[in-house]
Amino acid sequence: MVGWCSGCISGLVAATPASGFIPPWAAVILGIVTGVVANFSTKIKFWIRIDDSMDVLAEHGIAGVVGLLFNALFAADYIIGLDGVNTGVINGGWLNHNYKQLYIQVAYIVACTGYAFVMSAIIAFGINAIPGLHLRASEEAELLGMDDDQLGEFAYDYVEVRRDYLAWTPAKDEPEKTESHINPQDRHGIPQHSEMINGHSPERPSSGHEHTGIGGDRHAIMAEDNNNMKEKPANGGPPKVE
Repeated sequence: MVGWCSGCISGLVAATPASGFIPPWAAVILGIVTGVVANFSTKIKFWIRIDDSMDVLAEHGIAGVVGLLFNALFAADYIIGLDGVNTGVINGGWLNHNYKQLYIQVAYIVACTGYAFVMSAIIAFGINAIPGLHLRASEEAELLGMDDDQLGEFAYDYVEVRRDYLAWTPAKDEPEKTESHINPQDRHGIPQHSEMINGHSPERPSSGHEHTGIGGDRHAIMAEDNNNMKEKPANGGPPKVE
């Protein structure tokens, strides 16, 4: 579902600069090419090491670039003139043998990219300079999860969520034979998560603003407390088995 929605968004983004310029058959090619390019562009954030959890660069940036390039290749004067106003005003792209339109479109892309980058950087630095609006979260907040740190809960509370990328492993058996037997302290993939599950701070000092004080995975703590009560009854008698 995430891929389907992302594909729709990237297709709409690419169609925005190309609509009214390219013929319908080229729009089909545009949708296919954009889907493939935007999908592989989601890996760029790992190459250049940027924090882009919503894949905005791939879906909005790269998809827009593809749409602008398609204007150079597939723009047609008879499509542009369908509004009855721009008839003969714009020559179209390669379909009309207007080959210089390619470097014109590349110049558009460079200009728009440069403007968006500079203005976004200025806005981001300005926001970061305002007290209480730090763009970079503390290391402790990142380990715990931004939902739990900022809101006191995390979005997918109805299932057991492993929020660490390294914690996911291929399924080798039925869920009731594997996931249900994972101890609460082992549900996170890195040592810092295991420490924080009991409300402890990570060993390394955090950078940035301080943590809000919400301690650990409350559901796992509750499960661990229940297990301890079953194993060590308060009255010293034998463990109670339900």
